[in-house]
Amino acid sequence: MPMNNRRHHSSPQNTFLQDNPEYHAKYYELLKEARVWNNTAQYWLGREADRRAACLLKGDVEGYKLARHSDELHYPQVIIKINLP
Repeated sequence: MPMNNRRHHSSPQNTFLQDNPEYHAKYYELLKEARVWNNTAQYWLGREADRRAACLLKGDVEGYKLARHSDELHYPQVIIKINLP
């Protein structure tokens, strides 16, 4: 029995981004946006971009379209919400 298992690898199951190039471009745009927000210490905005990118990776277009507004996510607003009694 040969030890060559390379022929038995399965192809990726999630082909949503391959089948929809417009969402593929949006996916990489969101990854870049998340990287920019995280590098400017706006982690909540970066997390939102990561969440939306993950939705596209899973093929969940409705989750991608459901975006929280940035005025709820930027750093001073988050600190105010945390400090409220």
